[in-house]
Amino acid sequence: MHFAPLLLIVACELLLLLIEQYTPLPGWLHFGVSVSLATVLLCFVALFKQRQETMVDGLRREIGEMQQEAAKSARRYKSLLEGAGNAIFIFNVETAELEEENRLGRELFGFTKDELGTMVVRDLLDPCEHERVRGFLYQLVRQGEADWDEVRLIRKDGSSFLGEINARLIDLGDEQVAHCLLRDITEKRRTEREIWQRNRELSILNNMLTSMNLGTELKAVQEGTLLQLMELFRAEGGTLHLSTPDTLSPTLCASKFASPDLEEVLGETLSNPEGFREVCIVPLGTACQGWGSLTSIPVSSQEHLIGVIHLIHREPHSYAPEELRFLETVGKQMGSIIEQIRLFTELKWKSEELLRSHRLLEKSSHNLSVSETKLKQNLALVERAHLEQVRLDRMKNQFLGMVSHEFNTPLTSILSGVDHLLQQGWSSQEDACRVLEMVRDGGLRLKALVADLLKLIRLESRREGLETSAIHLRMLLETLLDQLQPLFEERGQVVTLRDLDHLPFFQGDCGYLERVFYELLLNAIRFSPEGGEIVVNGRVVQRKDLHQRAHTLARFNPDFLRRCGDRCYLEVEVRDCGIGIPLHEQQGIFEIFYEVGEIRHHSSGRRQGKGAGLGLAIVKGMVEAHGGMVWVESNDGSSFFLVLPLEQELIQPALF
Repeated sequence: MHFAPLLLIVACELLLLLIEQYTPLPGWLHFGVSVSLATVLLCFVALFKQRQETMVDGLRREIGEMQQEAAKSARRYKSLLEGAGNAIFIFNVETAELEEENRLGRELFGFTKDELGTMVVRDLLDPCEHERVRGFLYQLVRQGEADWDEVRLIRKDGSSFLGEINARLIDLGDEQVAHCLLRDITEKRRTEREIWQRNRELSILNNMLTSMNLGTELKAVQEGTLLQLMELFRAEGGTLHLSTPDTLSPTLCASKFASPDLEEVLGETLSNPEGFREVCIVPLGTACQGWGSLTSIPVSSQEHLIGVIHLIHREPHSYAPEELRFLETVGKQMGSIIEQIRLFTELKWKSEELLRSHRLLEKSSHNLSVSETKLKQNLALVERAHLEQVRLDRMKNQFLGMVSHEFNTPLTSILSGVDHLLQQGWSSQEDACRVLEMVRDGGLRLKALVADLLKLIRLESRREGLETSAIHLRMLLETLLDQLQPLFEERGQVVTLRDLDHLPFFQGDCGYLERVFYELLLNAIRFSPEGGEIVVNGRVVQRKDLHQRAHTLARFNPDFLRRCGDRCYLEVEVRDCGIGIPLHEQQGIFEIFYEVGEIRHHSSGRRQGKGAGLGLAIVKGMVEAHGGMVWVESNDGSSFFLVLPLEQELIQPALF
């Protein structure tokens, strides 16, 4: 590089000499051009050298950064490889040589890194897997990935284990490597087998219980359970011997794949059943050629041995403690099922015997039931006849009492008047007329009593129908007040009609209702003091209004609210200002021939005649014939209430 300016000057001189051959140049120009060219060339050379050095420095920095990044990636890859949760192996696909592995891979097989570096894939596989490795590698190359389940692998100490491999193909350009994830699934498969074993055991027990609940025959349950046990424990044969109440030693009940000779040998071993209290495994020896071991399972119920199950293997067979406990459970469960089926059979037989006895008893009890029914009917007839007799006796006594009191007064008047006429003769026309009037009054009173009795008889027997028409309460009462006006004036009493104008018309028997209100007003006149006030109110009521007084209505007619429905009713109140009626006598006043005490205790009027006790009974019958009811409430005076339907009822209730 130190000769570069000199070489440039020489080159410029040669160029100028070449030019001078064609065109002569002055000396100073020749010198100046040479110096200028040399200077320019030197500048270009310096710039080129500087740029080259800058590019070299940049390339050096980029290479350094790439080397650092590569080192970092290598450390990261190494860290990920070593910290992975599974064993990882990387091997060359063509040569099957192991190229790299992580810490878990080395620990899994027990080899060091140097030892694994000299090994191939086949060295880690059990010899039985060498044939399968070709198919695994072929699938990996063809599809780019491959999975190998349950591959048997060999550790450094010679022990084997089951593994699971997930491989992926990685193309590095100059070679292809396989990235393999390896997991030890020995414990997983063992757990799965145990779970399958437990599920199968539970299935056997469940099938036994289900068969019993479904009423399956005992022989089918026995054979099914024996086959399932043989399948579960991979037994090549099996038998079931059971004892019955009629046999001393167990007899063969079920046999699968056992020869007659073997069945005979097993039957001889059961000559002493007490030796089979626990599950035991004994070799068969030379007695039975071709069989290795015999497993005896006691079948017991409530600590009582009733049979033995035999499982027969051609090779010696061992059991885990859990399997022995299960076999013991199966024996107890089988014993319980057999005992329950036996008890059920016995119970069924006894039930059939009991059913036959019950049928005989039923035939006998049927005749007794017929006799008892007839007796109950006769007793009911006798009781009704007795009640009717009591009622008739009471009515007879009341009737006789009424006749002795009520008929005696008019008869006395009639007889005394006739005797007077017979004894005195016709002394004067005036005396004769007075006596005849007295006789006539007594006869009319007797006629009225007889008419009331007949009216009650007709009401009770329903021999008279209602002749209904449109009626307004105020118009009906005004007619009655005109008839009773002399009595009001005599006693100085006042009748007040309240809230009657707005009441609607209703359908009713005018004759019946005139008699009803006549009796109620007459009763109020008799039991009110002189100068008292009698008030008559009226209003329309709904079902809910009646239910608010349910307790009071039930005392006088318990069935009324049940049959009243949703109809509207006309409620009428007749209130007097007497001393009232005691609570214990309020229901009785509507009975036939009933009188409340002495009238002198209720009224101070000059006319205090006592009635026959028929008026309120007639009122009750006539109101109920309309589908209504009547009752009394007493506080300051007595208030007689009656309700009449504004809508007709299809079926009229009983009156008395």
